Amino acid sequence: MGRGDGGAELFEKMARDWWAEDSPAAPLRALNQPRFAYFDRYVDGGWAGQRVLDVGCGGGFTTEYLASRGAVASGVDVSPALVRAARQHAAESGLDIRYAVGAGERLPFADGSFSVVTCLDVLEHVPGPGEVVREIRRVLAPGGVFLFDTINRTWRSRLIMIWGLEHVLRVIPRGTHDWNDFITPAEATGYLGAAGLTPLGRMAGLFVVGRRPDGSFRTRLSRDLSCTYLGAARR
Repeated sequence: MGRGDGGAELFEKMARDWWAEDSPAAPLRALNQPRFAYFDRYVDGGWAGQRVLDVGCGGGFTTEYLASRGAVASGVDVSPALVRAARQHAAESGLDIRYAVGAGERLPFADGSFSVVTCLDVLEHVPGPGEVVREIRRVLAPGGVFLFDTINRTWRSRLIMIWGLEHVLRVIPRGTHDWNDFITPAEATGYLGAAGLTPLGRMAGLFVVGRRPDGSFRTRLSRDLSCTYLGAARR
């Protein structure tokens, strides 16, 4: 497989049962809390009233989390099936979220539409991560903040994310990731700079350290960037 070939079809197959208790995607919900323990520091004034776009929203786990914290939330995903699942669940939950079908390289929104853009579990799956970052910069308002995570291309990420989580523990479906598509922190910083975004603070690592009885992931933040890591930048 090459750049961007892994993951998308697998996520689309999960769309029908995305929000089910026993969905293969269900453990991802537990990642919101540790991610935003890091991201919150970069959102001036908190989330209430912020115009936020969740790029690669899938079935809406993070988009709904943002809406529940008071953000004016929108989500976009390349998969029509996942967007349908996200819309249906938002309607059932009484949440006013705007969802759209679209690729990260061609976001269906006007310039400067959002004060914050999130992009989680996405950059390592797209054909052109640099193009996605440039497009995110376009839809950010001046002074807006880009929040992301991705996976470093190291022996440790191959061991943990592919061999461990996919083949041994089987907590995510096989074929979700392609190690060749992982992105080093230096490469991510290069994408930010080329797009005209200024990095904020220190990147942080996010490690899965186990599973809870309900199947959700137990995680911790770290200064170790050798596997999954999080970052922030400002337009």
